[in-house]
Amino acid sequence: MSRFMMILSLALIVLISSSTIPKTAATPPARYQNYKTFVRTACNSTKYPTLCYNSLSSYSSTIKSDPIKLCITSLTINVQSANNATSVLSDLFKKAKSTSRRGVMMILEDCVEEMKDTVDELKQAIAELKKLKGGGNSKQECIKNVRTWVSSALTDEGTCTDGFEERKGNVETKKTVKKTVSELSKITCNSLALITNYLRY
Repeated sequence: MSRFMMILSLALIVLISSSTIPKTAATPPARYQNYKTFVRTACNSTKYPTLCYNSLSSYSSTIKSDPIKLCITSLTINVQSANNATSVLSDLFKKAKSTSRRGVMMILEDCVEEMKDTVDELKQAIAELKKLKGGGNSKQECIKNVRTWVSSALTDEGTCTDGFEERKGNVETKKTVKKTVSELSKITCNSLALITNYLRY
């Protein structure tokens, strides 16, 4: 009888313990769900909402419901993507240089410079947003500067692909450049949309 009671007691302990798991580990606090909702709503205002949400949702607890943090996070991811694009195009440039394809080499060299400019412009945009957060320059001036830097980055990305659109041949190189820069441009486009829609004078 005592053995039966012992087994029954152990079973009850396991049952009670397991029943508390969903309440503590599986169900996130309501505020984190609200932060994700904020990010999703913000991303729905962009041209590529799924791409936006996939890249930003994991940072929702940092972003919370802060428009400035939202835009800084988006631009920080943007810089990472621009650095990756620069690396891809630099590798293509080195390959073209080693195979003496002068025409392609010159276009790729220009593209690499455009990508470096993009990185610098996005970093300038982040620096401006941090001034805004710290209460430095006037809000209106900061937001205008941020938009200008991000718009310039988007223009530089377009300039890179335009150089390949005007040139025949080298299908694989052209395809890689277009895919790489297109993916970057979507992220930059989303960043600009968030800045335009969520930063007010």
